[in-house]
Amino acid sequence: MRELGDLLREHREAAGLTLRDLAPKLGRSIAHLHRIETGVRGCTSETEVVHYLATCGARYQDVERLIKVCREAADDRGYWIAPHGQWMTDSLRSLIFHEATAERCVNYEPEVIPGLLQTEPYIRSLFAREDISESDRDAWVRARMERQRILFRNNPAKFTFFVHERALRLEVGDYRTMAEQLLAMVFFSDQRNITIRVVPSATRHRGLFGGSFLLLTYPRFRSLVFLDGLVTGLFIEDPEYVTAYRSLLPQIAKAALSAGESRVLFAELADEYDRAEGSWDDECQVAQEQL
Repeated sequence: MRELGDLLREHREAAGLTLRDLAPKLGRSIAHLHRIETGVRGCTSETEVVHYLATCGARYQDVERLIKVCREAADDRGYWIAPHGQWMTDSLRSLIFHEATAERCVNYEPEVIPGLLQTEPYIRSLFAREDISESDRDAWVRARMERQRILFRNNPAKFTFFVHERALRLEVGDYRTMAEQLLAMVFFSDQRNITIRVVPSATRHRGLFGGSFLLLTYPRFRSLVFLDGLVTGLFIEDPEYVTAYRSLLPQIAKAALSAGESRVLFAELADEYDRAEGSWDDECQVAQEQL
């Protein structure tokens, strides 16, 4: 309902209407419309959504899209699925919205560097696949870099990242890409609203906590968990499942290095990748001379 309300508000503002302007046109009170836009009110009917958008002069395609969102909200399944696709995907658009309104975000990532912390060369290398066109790759890079603005806005949320050491050692791109990425981790970890902690490989099986997940908490709304898959993104709002993921956090924190120890590891690995790049350049130069 929060996402639906925010989309309705965007259409109202694009039409140059205030809640005071819209209320008499729809025969509703200002308080009623405010509750819809903030997601406080319960399920909004499809008819109400259509009237709302029509009054704001929305296009038919936009009405169809919001009706779909309305139906998903009405199901009250405790979860919803957002497909990946071209350009700004449904899942990424939804994720950006929910991250932007969260009070605290906790991300566990066992395989790759968390999306919010990825550098541009890392992202580009990550999506350097034959099934992804250059234009789509450029769009993904722009979208992910834009998403990072949330880390540095005024009054930012608190972000905690738990990253497994194997994600730091998985070579994405070349050595230079990895050296720059690890140096970026040092920079990110120095920000007052960002905490990054590494789950070391030395914990062995005790450092296994399943796949990646993102827990988002809010001052006035229920918490959300986001699971990012290859084809779709899954948002979970059912309290029982959210609590299950929340209960993992103390276990992960117990296994992880401190923020200070993690920062030292980032610097050491960045130096390793930097020296490996220099060694590789020397080998290439020798090979060229031999040729």
